[in-house]
Amino acid sequence: MHKWAHNILQFLEAPEIGATGKEKPMKIKKLGALAATGAMALVLGLAGCGSSNTTSGSAAGSSSSDEAKVEKVDGAKEYALVKDGTLTVGTSAEYAPFEYKDDNGDYKGFDLELIQKVGEKLGLDVEFVNNDFDTLIPGVASGAKYDVAIAAITDTPEREKEVSFSDSYYMDDQAIVTKADNADITADNYTDKLNSADATIIVQSGSTAEDFAEENFPKAKIVPYKDATECFSALQSDKGDAVVTNRSVASQLTAEQFNTCHTIKQISTGEEYAIAINKGNTKLQSDINQAIKDLTDDGTVDALMEQYSIK
Repeated sequence: MHKWAHNILQFLEAPEIGATGKEKPMKIKKLGALAATGAMALVLGLAGCGSSNTTSGSAAGSSSSDEAKVEKVDGAKEYALVKDGTLTVGTSAEYAPFEYKDDNGDYKGFDLELIQKVGEKLGLDVEFVNNDFDTLIPGVASGAKYDVAIAAITDTPEREKEVSFSDSYYMDDQAIVTKADNADITADNYTDKLNSADATIIVQSGSTAEDFAEENFPKAKIVPYKDATECFSALQSDKGDAVVTNRSVASQLTAEQFNTCHTIKQISTGEEYAIAINKGNTKLQSDINQAIKDLTDDGTVDALMEQYSIK
């Protein structure tokens, strides 16, 4: 809006000072009704002649509004949500049995059913946003893309620098997977065979499996892929010697679509899965923790574990 048009609006809306010295409720004054109407029409008409560089469209307006809302809401007193009444959940739905899409394109998995139950406890609708795993923590940290993320995410000190976490809802370990016909790498010699410049290890980008492989097999070539399905496809296509991934995922995928691969070793790492939450959203974190406790106490979590064969 042009500056002089803005001044007209200020004049029209200026509060009237009463005899007590206090401001009276805002109202259009000093002009007759006809003059006020005409002036307002003039302002609106001229405002519409402003710069043509202004971005239009619902997507742009929604984004700036959401970001402003997140900044203004006190997350210690109420939820700071990307969308009012909706828990926007970032996930990476290529990690069965925790998160995946079925043949109909519907979201399934232990994690996704759990967060839906949490949303019900909080009185919120749940909306999933599917993305690459290594974008989830930054997306939650931004405060404007996801309210939370759930995707078999291990609570680590490094990730805690960017986001807060709920209480743990599941504990998992790492596993080494090779092709079933690979007799060269076994449970007895995998440490030496994989910690070699000749070895190629496949991992999911941004995962704790990637960290584990880099720490335990520093001589090997570590090749990251965006999701578990791509990792196992690469192994099946002889693009690497082994996949390092979480035990439960290895068990699920080798039993189904990648049955030409098998787990040769499970390594106890005691990784605790938790829901990533924006650091400023302390009430949301507290209420999610209470929901997890309630769902654990009433047997819901155990039932979901049995349903997805991860108990």
